[in-house]
Formats: sequence, C-alpha cells, structure tokens
Amino acid sequence: MKNIFQVCKFALVGCVNTFIDWSIYFIVLKAFPAESVMFYSVAKGFSYFCGIVNSFFLNRLWTFKDSPRENEGGRFAKFALVNAMGLGLNSFSIYIFLNMNFNHGMALFLATFVAFVFNFTLSKLWVFRKGKMVAKTTGG
Repeated sequence: MKNIFQVCKFALVGCVNTFIDWSIYFIVLKAFPAESVMFYSVAKGFSYFCGIVNSFFLNRLWTFKDSPRENEGGRFAKFALVNAMGLGLNSFSIYIFLNMNFNHGMALFLATFVAFVFNFTLSKLWVFRKGKMVAKTTGG
C-alpha cells in the first residue's frame, strides 16, 4: 500500500512540475519576446530545469520522506541524470510508438507512462534509497 501512495504522490508532484515548467516558459516568453527557435529552446531548458528542482525537493520531502543529509549535491546530480535519461526515453518512446502507427494521443500517453515508470523506479531505488541494499544469502 505504501508503494501505491508513493506512486500517486510522485504523479501529483509530476503534475505540479509540469505546471511550473509551462508557467515559467510562458512567463519568460512574455517577458522577453523573441522570435527565435534558439531562444525558445533555451527558455524551455530553463523552465524544465526549474521543474526538476521543484521535483527534487517535493519528492525528497513528501513522496519519499527523506531528510537532507551529506552530499545533497551528489544526490541532486543523480536526480537530474535520472530526469535527463527519462526525457530521452520519453522522446525515443514517442518516436517508436508513432512509427508503430499509434495515433498521436496514444503515443504521447504511452511515452509519458514509460518515462514515468522509469523515473519513479530509479528515484525510489537509487536516488532516494534508504539505507544500503544487502544481498541475502541462504546457508547451504
């Protein structure tokens, strides 16, 4: 049951992050109007990064209920790496699904689901893992 609540919290944090990402993106475009693909890309990178920062803190404090400890910078680097890989997996997945002739809405949903599962799993098992994993051995 705890894992189900964590998945739901992780999804809710993802919704908040998307809101922050899109809001900052549109605020930047409104504040600094420019007609440049490069500017749009930089603005999107900045807004996405803001969402990642929010995601890190909300997931650490609420989803996985983990307190700050030493090497928070290293943990944030892990989290950013997981999210960057998740973004790549999302982009690759939508490419695959569209080439499999899924309609655009279904391809978008499936690609988002694949990235969500990837991000949640690595966040839980690697970024916010509690304690050390110890291999169990059986006597024989």
